[in-house]
Amino acid sequence: MATDVIRALHRSFGKKAGARAPQWVVDKYQRWTTDVYVVSFPKSGRTWFRTILGTVLQLRFGTDAVDPSSIHHMWKLDRRVPRITFTHDMNAHLISSERVSWNGNLYSGKKTILLVRDPRDTIVSLYYEMTKRVHAYEGTIESFIRQDRGGIASLVAFLNDWCRNRERLSRLHLICYEDIHARPLPTIAGALEFAGITGTPDAIIEQAIERCSFDAMRRMELSGAVPHVRLRPGDASDPESYKVRKGKIGGYAETLSAADCDFLDKYIYDHLDEGFARYRLPPCDGAQGSDAAA
Repeated sequence: MATDVIRALHRSFGKKAGARAPQWVVDKYQRWTTDVYVVSFPKSGRTWFRTILGTVLQLRFGTDAVDPSSIHHMWKLDRRVPRITFTHDMNAHLISSERVSWNGNLYSGKKTILLVRDPRDTIVSLYYEMTKRVHAYEGTIESFIRQDRGGIASLVAFLNDWCRNRERLSRLHLICYEDIHARPLPTIAGALEFAGITGTPDAIIEQAIERCSFDAMRRMELSGAVPHVRLRPGDASDPESYKVRKGKIGGYAETLSAADCDFLDKYIYDHLDEGFARYRLPPCDGAQGSDAAA
């Protein structure tokens, strides 16, 4: 359907009828008007990734009327911008591993980007999110990673479901958080091309990556440049409550005890699908620092 028609429908439904419609109607409308889904387990680097993409669109199409992390609104400003929806899928971090179930109907026929991160780093970052930002957990990190509802079991179940069902999607693009660190230009360029944002000059992508470095993202959060909770600290005086917290690959080893690291290594090796083999091996030399955002 033509973007102009979708834009007109959004003005009427999205702002008026959408506020009163049943949730199933809203869900169907959102799926109908989505060109690209970006799916991730929480704390897999989504805010960093979406802000880089949004900055690329600002630089290329002048969509500066919204902040760079609000890429899901930018299609309203320029017809060349695809309608991108970011989702945590079934919110596996809030349910037990037995209840994690892949919903293929939602993504069938849609371009889908799956963003993944080392489960060890992800689960530690999620612990700080749940304890310092949303205040939904009060226990220790030792208990958190081992709990069935939102611990490493739920995270691995989420990744396994996607890995097992990946062949059922005709247009699926996998991005690893670690590749955005190591090879930012080709990784972001590949995501843009897949999403239909073709022909973006490397210079624009490189500028966007520079604008979204760890230090730049931290400044955005400190200054309140992004007027949304997605980039706002839980407590400005507590470094562990910031959305942009450390941004390290292997940073989990600085937080967890040797016993907890061994537990995660063994659980991931024993249970994670071989399709994510890069995460089934323990790191060679411990944690590594990196100049990029969490």
